[in-house]
Amino acid sequence: MDSKVIKDIFETSGYEFLYEKFKYQFYVSGLFDTVKNGTVIECFLDKYNFEKENRILFDDFVFHFKIFHNLYVKNKLIRNSFFH
Repeated sequence: MDSKVIKDIFETSGYEFLYEKFKYQFYVSGLFDTVKNGTVIECFLDKYNFEKENRILFDDFVFHFKIFHNLYVKNKLIRNSFFH
């Protein structure tokens, strides 16, 4: 996924501080490279509460995002198989 799109998603969600903190790690790790739709990132940022005052490590962010992404994809597959 393009870094401009990712930045826009974080800004729209009110987490531009998080993007600025981790933008280099996002790029180097390729965390969002396999994400095909920005909706999963939007949903993740909507469901989790990140506060600027609280310290968060990149590894913790990645851990929670990967779990959320996996559940999001599997839930979507399950919904599609039941309704088609």
